[in-house]
This record gives sequence, structure tokens and C-alpha cells, in this order.
Amino acid sequence: MNIKQAVTQKEKKELDRLLWDVLWKPLNLPRNIRSSFKLDTPEIDLIVTDEGVIVGALVANWLAEKEIEIRHLAVKTDYQENSVGSLLIEELFRLVREKAPLQIQAYARNTSMGFFTKLGFKLRGPRINQPNFMKQGMWLQEMYTEFAVNDPRFLSE
Repeated sequence: MNIKQAVTQKEKKELDRLLWDVLWKPLNLPRNIRSSFKLDTPEIDLIVTDEGVIVGALVANWLAEKEIEIRHLAVKTDYQENSVGSLLIEELFRLVREKAPLQIQAYARNTSMGFFTKLGFKLRGPRINQPNFMKQGMWLQEMYTEFAVNDPRFLSE
């Protein structure tokens, strides 16, 4: 498997398709739902490929000089439990390490809170009950972690 930033229009389109297939299609949300989530801040788009096929994706936005939000994280079902999500988070940390210390936050679905907790994220605030998610038995939870240059979680190059 390879990990890299999505830079071409083709990669970004495939990233968008993966997000749709994994995150929003199962909730019967509109195909263009991602456009309503877009922020007007610098974005980091990461992809993991296996034999040229995108199997994982992460979209993060800079909210401030020392603050990043992981907006979307998706892994194809067949690749879940194979460290693809961890690879994406690790690559994000590697890319932004020079700007540390940072606070990185995510609004995790209740189904992914354990994943973020294993990576050192902590709960912040009450759970968020969004109607489209509640129909599926899901809710969102704000989570965050502090990240320093010498953070032992992700020091690999």
C-alpha cells in the first residue's frame, strides 16, 4: 500500500467517490453532500492506494495557525482493521509536524470513537445528535489531541 497527498483532479475525484461510498451513501444522503461540508481554509487531502486503487482517504483543514480539523476519514470496508486509517493519521501528523505544537480535532461518529481513542484523542463536549445520523443509530462526538514535535506516537519518517 502507498500513501500520498491527492493532488491531481483524478485523485481528488476518486477520493470524493470513496468518501461518498463509505460515509454518506449508506445514510442515503445526497451525492453532492460533501460540498455542504467544505470549508474555505487550506485543505490536506491524503489517499492510500493498493495496486492503484484508492482504499482510504483523509481530508483535513487548517482552522487556525495551530489548529487542524480532520473533516473526513474513510476506508473501504475490505481494508478496515488493516491499519489504513492509522496510516492516514500518521501521515497527517508527519506532514504537519514542523508546525507543532498543534491541536488536532475531529467530529467522530460513535462507530469510530474507539479508533480515535486508540490514537490518543480525547472527548470534548457533549455528543452531537444530527438527524440523518440518528436515523442510522449514529451520533457525532468532538474529539481532540495535542500534538508536539517530539510526540512519541508518530515519530517515524
